[in-house]
Amino acid sequence: MSVTKRDQLKLPKRKKPAVQLKPEVEIYLPTYHFLVNEFDHARKHELGIIRDDHEEFIHQYRVALRRSRALISLLKPLFRSKEKDILKDTLRQLMQHTNLMRDLDVFLINMEQYFSLLEHQHHKGLIRFFDDIQSQRRKSLKTLKGWLKSGEYKSACNQVLTQLDSMRDNPTTEGKLRCKATAHSMLWHQFKQIESQCHNIDTNSDDAIIHQLRIDCKKFRYLLEYFAPILASRDTKQQVDRLKTLQDTLGSFNDSSVQLQFFKHYLTEQKKKSGRYKAIEELIDIYGDYHNKAKQLTVEQLVQFRQPKSLDIYYTLYQEPQD
Repeated sequence: MSVTKRDQLKLPKRKKPAVQLKPEVEIYLPTYHFLVNEFDHARKHELGIIRDDHEEFIHQYRVALRRSRALISLLKPLFRSKEKDILKDTLRQLMQHTNLMRDLDVFLINMEQYFSLLEHQHHKGLIRFFDDIQSQRRKSLKTLKGWLKSGEYKSACNQVLTQLDSMRDNPTTEGKLRCKATAHSMLWHQFKQIESQCHNIDTNSDDAIIHQLRIDCKKFRYLLEYFAPILASRDTKQQVDRLKTLQDTLGSFNDSSVQLQFFKHYLTEQKKKSGRYKAIEELIDIYGDYHNKAKQLTVEQLVQFRQPKSLDIYYTLYQEPQD
């Protein structure tokens, strides 16, 4: 093992919140502690991002922020309107500063796959493409490091904690409801929304509609995982597993869509006779085919997901609060 590898930071482990979910506890307090804990977990990845130790640091940083944003959005009755808006806007701002770095990392992670897909005659052009990606990543990392070290970033982080403290100190009427009743109500509402979306998607649907379903399924999974401690464990695990399977399919479809958009934009900046242009043109043809197949598989998965036997477990757990 190299000295550099030995000196890398270890990824932070997520700690349990100070106050846990319990069926009869008022929902606002464990939610406050969960969100503060999740935000603290995200921030523990900052040094690993700045040091550029591993791409997983920025990925896990984004996952923690995304989970927080999702819960704030889905549990909005627990927040006053101004608190919710500030939290969502601030967390969105934090996420946006990492978007480009994460996109570039994904391309670099898949580099070997791209080379395996193209004939050798296009490899030189692909090398030039990845030279451009790595150059862009260096610039993006420099910008991101500056942001993470800035007073503006620290102020944004303080803003998040201030609004969460406000939610804790001045709970809404809905925030004082017990966890169990809130869990059933929130999960049922989100599930019915996803069920409706599934019925409206077919092979002719726009990519944006399928992408929105992916986002909503991910939010639903975060909500389900959050309420898992007060739900039937076997049923909850089954639902999480099914959602992950569906999300994997939706994710593959979205990945191919994002890559196609990136490739097409990249071509607009290249000379048509260059090796880069020809290599990326080939990848567009390949990923165009992948994209169509992924869309077909997505529709097939949605047909399976909305079968009565598959939906029974959701209806049983959410439709009526269990006493």
